[in-house]
Amino acid sequence: MLILRIRQAECALADGRLDEAFEIAQADDVRSHRHGQRLLGRLAREIVRRGQEHLAAHRFQAALLDCNKAEKLVGTMSDVAQLRTAICEAMTKNQQESQQQAMKVAEAKRHIEDGWLSVGGRILEKVSADNDRARMVRQELEAARIKTDDAVAKVELALSRGDLEEAIDIVRTTGLGQSRNGRVGELLGRIKSQTVERVRSDLQQGRIGRAQAFVQRLAPLGKEGAELAEWVEALARCRQAALYVAAGKPADALPLLRKVKLICPSAAWLDTAILEIKRAAEAYEELDAGPLGLTLADAAPIMGSDDSEADAAVASANRYAKQPPMQDRAMSNQAGESLPWKFVMQIDGVGSFLVFREQRITIGPISSSARPTLGLMADPNTPVAIIERVDEDYFVRCQTPIDVNGKSVGETMLRDGDRITLSPRCVLCFHLPNPASTTALLTVSGARLNRPDIRQVVLMDRDILVGPYTNNHIRTDLVKDPVALFAQNGRLLCRAKDSILVDGRSFDPSVGLAVGKPIEIGKLSMVVARLEA
Repeated sequence: MLILRIRQAECALADGRLDEAFEIAQADDVRSHRHGQRLLGRLAREIVRRGQEHLAAHRFQAALLDCNKAEKLVGTMSDVAQLRTAICEAMTKNQQESQQQAMKVAEAKRHIEDGWLSVGGRILEKVSADNDRARMVRQELEAARIKTDDAVAKVELALSRGDLEEAIDIVRTTGLGQSRNGRVGELLGRIKSQTVERVRSDLQQGRIGRAQAFVQRLAPLGKEGAELAEWVEALARCRQAALYVAAGKPADALPLLRKVKLICPSAAWLDTAILEIKRAAEAYEELDAGPLGLTLADAAPIMGSDDSEADAAVASANRYAKQPPMQDRAMSNQAGESLPWKFVMQIDGVGSFLVFREQRITIGPISSSARPTLGLMADPNTPVAIIERVDEDYFVRCQTPIDVNGKSVGETMLRDGDRITLSPRCVLCFHLPNPASTTALLTVSGARLNRPDIRQVVLMDRDILVGPYTNNHIRTDLVKDPVALFAQNGRLLCRAKDSILVDGRSFDPSVGLAVGKPIEIGKLSMVVARLEA
């Protein structure tokens, strides 16, 4: 019987039925027989060969099973050991490749979802065609391409009919604006270009509301280009100018509309609006300068309380005008301890500085009938100029052309270091020492102020920095760290690392820095004084 079973195993081996031969050969009586031992070696070699074929075909589990069978027959002979090592290395490499392919598929999917269809497609080309996950993502890619092509065709058809509104609606509803396809980018560029023309035309004709509605319609398409952004900014300035007018601040609306005029010079309605608002501003200034001035200032908060629409306009306008001029002046002139709208900072060992808190001042000879805010001892024929802060920018304007950096202008935006020549003997140098602060400095040369001790004029916005650095508004080595002065609720407050004493007492933020009282901040001594007429 044993010899018969050995012959059966040999016949199975000869026919290539290795698993059948293995089942017979692993019996103990077969293994112990001398003919059976020769069978084991031959069978093990054939099983190792088959395992190598499985390995070459990436059938790792089948290869590993054959390796285990061969090892059971003959132990860890060299061929079996080599096969096991090769299987382990191949499985490790395959696992790494699978992870890499999974990462590529995930990356491709992210790009496709973000609208980068071409990029996603190129990544998928590097993934095996047998990868099931990649196959699903390829289907998603094809569906996205069909959807994009269909939307592009509809948009192009709408544009060919001149229906810009429909084209924008298709882009919005289909999500085409999120696509990063080159063809789509070109199409969106055409839409934005036509939008610029539409907005330009509407603004020229004074259809501000229509232009604004159209721009809002375009918003979901993503960031506008530089040209469109310029017109969007122009519309915002028109809106803000309207709010200033509604709030009874026509003078604040003028620089905004002048900016719009630079962008849209052919808009005839702007010329009319600027003229009428200028007349209103001049009339308001005349009233304010007369006996009714104080009454108007006192009445301002009362009038606003009865009209919610006016309140909203004032609130919106004050977002842009960081220092409310008229109301603040009325408030500041009330109580003796409140901060004046203009004052002098006298700093021992440094000098005196004239500070204006209003966003708009007039500068001219003291003999002028216009009664300038900053009066200069200069030639009576020196023109009166206006320096105004709008948002975070400063502008100078004058009815008579003046020189700014050697160029004759009627109005221009000021930059740090600009020289404003009102006359050959009256020059103003404009400085913005700190890029993070909109407080500016004016240095007067040629002409003189009423007070010869005043070194510079400070146009205060949010704060005044006093310290040793070049970006401080007032330079002094008396303090190691900058001292910040800022106005809040009619009080002048202070932040400093050194101790702060007011009239020999500790600084009380609820009271502020008292006007006319000595102030000591470390080695720094100063007084905030009212400007005497």
